[in-house]
Amino acid sequence: MSETTELEADERKKRDRERLQSVAVRHGAYVLAALTLWGAADAWASATGWLLAEAVALLNAIFAGTAVAYLAHEWGHFTGARISGAVSPVAKEPKSFFMFTFKDELNTRGQFISMSVGGPVANWSLCILLYLLLPLETWPQALLLATTFAIAISVSVFEVPVINRVLYGEDPTETVANRLKETGNVPRQVGIVGGAALWLLTI
Repeated sequence: MSETTELEADERKKRDRERLQSVAVRHGAYVLAALTLWGAADAWASATGWLLAEAVALLNAIFAGTAVAYLAHEWGHFTGARISGAVSPVAKEPKSFFMFTFKDELNTRGQFISMSVGGPVANWSLCILLYLLLPLETWPQALLLATTFAIAISVSVFEVPVINRVLYGEDPTETVANRLKETGNVPRQVGIVGGAALWLLTI
């Protein structure tokens, strides 16, 4: 590798680290803001017993649970990609929860599987963490857990078949495209049913 090439590689790594730090700070702020608003609403509902406060707290639980779950999912994918050594640069201008690009043409099937597995693993880890940390004494607390549980089910229904097919030799890009056509809103619907069932059982 020439000195010029090494300098270019070092510069790319430096930019990638700077972008990652920026995304981490931004996403961390989102998580803190979402959980703080939810926590304040839950405390308000518990302290007053007002129907309005309870409704606000429940809506906040859905919002916070969704935001935290999708951020965890994206970071899980990113972590899986980086652990495998995949080419996965942090996006220059991240959109929504999406923070990096996975270069299918430059990465192996094994690296795709590692990236893919990371998402559901992060979601189920989040569910376990909330189950251990939350007292589950109020409806909004139960709904926060149920929302993250619903999303964990949803992403698993979509991604586990993709992982399995790629594991047995199918092309990653085509598999994802075909899975999107097959499922439609089914993963989300299954997740909502599962989350609602958990919430009813918890309360």
